[in-house]
Amino acid sequence: MRSRLHPTDAQSYWMSAKIPNDQFLLFCFETDAAFASVREPILHNALLVEDLNIRIADVPLTLGYPRIVPMAVGTAHIIDHDPPGTWDACTAAVAGLFEKQLDQHESPWRLHLFAQVQGAPRCTGSALVAVLQISHALGDGRVATSLARRLFGDTREPALHLPERARCTPREAIGRARSARELDKRLADDVSAGLVPPQAPGRPKIRVNVAPSGPTSIRTIVRPRSDFTGVSVTVGAITAVSLALSRYLAMLGDGVPTDLGAELTLGKTGERRSRNHFRNAGIGLHPDTPNLVDRAERIAGDIADRRARGDHPAQAAQSLATELVPAALLHWGVRQLDTTAVPDTVTGNTVVSSVSRGDADLYLGDGPVRFTAGFPGLSPIMGLTHGVHGIGSTMTLSVTSSESAIPDPDVYDGLLRAAVDEVSTALQH
Repeated sequence: MRSRLHPTDAQSYWMSAKIPNDQFLLFCFETDAAFASVREPILHNALLVEDLNIRIADVPLTLGYPRIVPMAVGTAHIIDHDPPGTWDACTAAVAGLFEKQLDQHESPWRLHLFAQVQGAPRCTGSALVAVLQISHALGDGRVATSLARRLFGDTREPALHLPERARCTPREAIGRARSARELDKRLADDVSAGLVPPQAPGRPKIRVNVAPSGPTSIRTIVRPRSDFTGVSVTVGAITAVSLALSRYLAMLGDGVPTDLGAELTLGKTGERRSRNHFRNAGIGLHPDTPNLVDRAERIAGDIADRRARGDHPAQAAQSLATELVPAALLHWGVRQLDTTAVPDTVTGNTVVSSVSRGDADLYLGDGPVRFTAGFPGLSPIMGLTHGVHGIGSTMTLSVTSSESAIPDPDVYDGLLRAAVDEVSTALQH
């Protein structure tokens, strides 16, 4: 276990004070098991996972980045909520969890349990819903997924290993900076030569690009992976989002920009040097392409372009150079962020985060997992986000929205469900 946070992870930790960024990973198990019967097995599993037995400690910035220190795991890490009754009441209770973010000095995670849930998707009987709330500084979606699987007893899931970040000599620092400059010039030349896609353009703001206010709502659409034939689950889901968001704007009398776009989280390739190993990229939603198969192909092409640009050596060199930024300077930069400033354009009009959560071989209280979901956080200019999460042969398209952006979440949910059906039918034919 590395004792110092990587600058990327420290930035996420400091940013959480300005923009809440806890992750919420939902797993639904079909079982009528009570809290008392699952608490001890979960605690036993947690004690075996090193990254669930740590917390974050501040140090003077002159001494570098925040430290990771040991933490005692106990019963307070598992919260027994009153049985909500119905699935709709359960999702409302989960949305309420977003209001209480973690104190990472005390613990960077906790597990919420909702027992005896009736009417959960893909469940014929009672369900036990487990929601892992975890700090983004502890890891990105893939790391959080691995920790969740180990918490539920998957002993095959490997532990996270990061290389030790040795102190750089002045010569090494100069070398990294020079390499970053040279490769940045090469990137510009490659773009001019048409070898690498240019940076994605900004998108005009629409009604959902507002500061979140009022109640937060979540909705989940659980479907078979096979609904999206011939394309990835991510591409199929984004195509459905494109259709639903366009129709929602049109229904309210707004124009639908031809350059409507989404901000997509993409995992980085190459060696993982930090707990957060991803980048955000803007892609087009192509609402002006009426044929849904063609639209899906254009969306897939945009994603491929963003990956190609992200894989350019200049990006990795820039990341290595960023590791040399002193903690005090990076912390100062985060503190300067004005969350009330409204930009002229946005990377995307909505956020889409897509993570595979592996095989559907998890059990809790002797009940099998039926589906999983996740809810990307809202931000000062993002009142609508989408999660795409699969486990086994099931995928879930989730929606998180604020009242200021989507005052009628059931209407948007209905549009998105219809869009999934239309995209599925188009792809199958």
